[in-house]
Amino acid sequence: MIGFGATIVRHPVPGQLHGLVAGIVGYDEIAPPGGLVRVQPAGSLLMLEISFTTPLHVRELHADAGTEMAHGAFLAGLMPGPVRTVFFDRHASVQIYLTPLGAYRLLGVPGRETAGHVTPLADLVPRWGRDLPDRLAGAPEWHRRFTIVVDELIQQAGYGPAADDLTEWTWAELQRTGGNVRIAALAQSSGWSVRHLSQRFGDVTGISPKGAAQVIRFERVHADLETESLGDLAARHGLSDQSHLSREVRRYAGESPLVLALARRPTAFTAIGTHP
Repeated sequence: MIGFGATIVRHPVPGQLHGLVAGIVGYDEIAPPGGLVRVQPAGSLLMLEISFTTPLHVRELHADAGTEMAHGAFLAGLMPGPVRTVFFDRHASVQIYLTPLGAYRLLGVPGRETAGHVTPLADLVPRWGRDLPDRLAGAPEWHRRFTIVVDELIQQAGYGPAADDLTEWTWAELQRTGGNVRIAALAQSSGWSVRHLSQRFGDVTGISPKGAAQVIRFERVHADLETESLGDLAARHGLSDQSHLSREVRRYAGESPLVLALARRPTAFTAIGTHP
């Protein structure tokens, strides 16, 4: 379902935020009668949403219906499966897509505390939670809104904690290989044990190296679903066969590869306009 008069504006990520922020996007959309529902598969980026109109209602698809909550400014941590969002009337926001290393640096909170959760921005950076929505609402145009957000992000990055070298290297290797790598091989190359690597990586990102590899691989598969047969796609991405691919897609998208391809679900990468 598509909203009425949807506006999507993408802002370049400044050099000071490379590796921390994957994309910055402005949205302004009016829901049809009854609200606008979207389902988004799991992914490797965290979304920092700063709404300055109506809130988003967010719920994990495998969670109980009673867990759905409305949020204005929040961080959506790394989710184990797809989530559903709903909004009513007009929804306008700036969405910042963070790498796990970026979330750790900018918000100062270990990923293990945010993974699988939607956390109000006021609980993470109180000043942002109090001021940013009103400042964005008062800005007359997107250029000014992006300037406000980018200035805040750069300031926060200047004194936030940096991830350790091992975690940064592991994340870079998982991205470079598209998740098609054995964690034991990574550990051997790093000179550390699998246990040590997994503990350090998990503390910062909130997910195990194996879990991160699987999510990254799913993102690549999802982006390539309509490019070749499922069997060839499985082989290219290091999956044993078509059945293995289908299980992974159902795990992270909640539906079959065919349904996912036809539905054209939004992802962080379609939002920021790049390929995983």
